[in-house]
Amino acid sequence: MARLWSTRAYKEGDEHAIFELRKAAYPSVEVDQQTWLERWHWMYRENPAGNAKVWLAEVGDRIVGQSAVIPVRMKCGREVVTGFQSIDTLTHPDYRGQGIYTTLAQQAYAEAASEGMHVGYRFPNRNSHPIAVKKLDWFDVAQRRIMFKPCNWGNIVALKIRNRPLSWVTAIGAGLAFSLATLTRSRRPPVGAGVTVGEVDSFDDRINTFWDRVCKCHQVMVVRDKSYLNWRYADVPGVKYTILLAEGGAEIEGYLVMRCRQWSNLKVGAIYDVLALKQEVADCLIYEALLRFDCEKPDFVFGSIVAEAPVVSTFRKRGFADVSLLRKAPFCAYTYNERVPREFLADRRNWYSQLGDSDSI
Repeated sequence: MARLWSTRAYKEGDEHAIFELRKAAYPSVEVDQQTWLERWHWMYRENPAGNAKVWLAEVGDRIVGQSAVIPVRMKCGREVVTGFQSIDTLTHPDYRGQGIYTTLAQQAYAEAASEGMHVGYRFPNRNSHPIAVKKLDWFDVAQRRIMFKPCNWGNIVALKIRNRPLSWVTAIGAGLAFSLATLTRSRRPPVGAGVTVGEVDSFDDRINTFWDRVCKCHQVMVVRDKSYLNWRYADVPGVKYTILLAEGGAEIEGYLVMRCRQWSNLKVGAIYDVLALKQEVADCLIYEALLRFDCEKPDFVFGSIVAEAPVVSTFRKRGFADVSLLRKAPFCAYTYNERVPREFLADRRNWYSQLGDSDSI
């Protein structure tokens, strides 16, 4: 059967047709068009690292497929490179199984490579993950650690069990089991960090000095400087993040970004990013975040992390459990840069990545 679709790069104004494709791909998810367009322009055209590379499949005047990558500055070892994150893979339901995903992805990666972007990362879902690994040269780094702290077992269990009496019995049992498992964990205020924690609307120039200090602690991570952090958390249209700074005198010693959002019928508290020079400072920030979440009454709080022991143990200290075995969440990388070899990126111990490094809002 002859291929009915053709491919081309994005051109100005295509976002309106891409919105229609998104509605067809996710018919159960209702999104206001104006809000979506504002956030699309923010993500795709206002990124301080550069404009997105977007490739489209079309049939006549209809857009039936999309693959996109957004540039991102990354610290890889001792150097900073411009890499990319793969996001928003879309195929119209009527055209799935025809190779649109792989064709568009290869074209997007080729355009990125022509501009010197040879390193990437992504947070694939269960549909895109097998294709990315088998056909597009991505490789697994790790399963993300999903750090989970329940606040309302009744609502959590009721989402899965529609029989209300049974859901409450299950909720009580789950709550008791979780409470016993975390009984020895600290609920006391942290002491000895020597910082004060307060809320700010945006990051000032001091965050660049903090970045210069903290980046030495990690081998691979997104560059978290003033321009990136303000774009990612302070300038998102229609979204209010809470930004907490830990300050020691005039210097920034750490920060945390959080917000409550709706997920299905649940109110969820999400910790998007926490970064500190010392574990004690991270503890202060997470403790303060939990106090603020208590006021908003989420059903659970979570963070998504690819990192080693210190920050994970701090989450555990504050009553979070790693539920990665219950919910698979792969994290993948990509490289055709000889100075950033596959073996280096495939070692999870080198990475520091969190929910805020994704396109999740």
